[in-house]
Amino acid sequence: MARLPVPGEDGGVWGEILNEYLSVSHKTDGSIKEEALEEAVSNLTVGPTGPTGPTGPTGPVGASGATGSQGAEGPSGATGPTGATGPVGSTGATGATGPQGAEGPTGSTGPQGMTGPQGVAGNDGREIEVQKSSTHVQWRYVGDSAWIDLVALTDLTGPTGPTGPTGPQGEGVLIVGSSWNPATDGLPAGTPAGTIILRRKP
Repeated sequence: MARLPVPGEDGGVWGEILNEYLSVSHKTDGSIKEEALEEAVSNLTVGPTGPTGPTGPTGPVGASGATGSQGAEGPSGATGPTGATGPVGSTGATGATGPQGAEGPTGSTGPQGMTGPQGVAGNDGREIEVQKSSTHVQWRYVGDSAWIDLVALTDLTGPTGPTGPTGPQGEGVLIVGSSWNPATDGLPAGTPAGTIILRRKP
């Protein structure tokens, strides 16, 4: 069984004894053998867990890391519900009047409206008089003194027409003059001057 050298007893061979002892758990390069670690761990007896120690002080904040690259855009979320209608805003100021537009075409004539009710009868009109002066036909209200020209006689006189045919002979109208002699002119004796008589012309 490998052992450690005993001082004062292993003179001349203590080196070999020490190497044999170390080779149990060390390789020739000085590193520990895996099987030696496994055996040591398997032989360990785990004791009960001790109480949790007090929390140590918070360490200083580390420096911020560099900003990473922007990730790909995620899909659009579902449309949320429509919000409530907001209050009506106050009425804005009236804008300036725009220019007058071009006149549109005349619309079609509408249907004739219904006949309205008959109005109240008016007052009777005044009576008028009519006369002919030397130049005009005139009129005036009965009772007025001034005559009003209505139309000039020259506007009523047309051009002279052609002479008509001679009519059949009839009874003429004779006005007895003061120089007529009833005895010689065939009139009854005592016929006063100015008498209108009818007689057939010879």
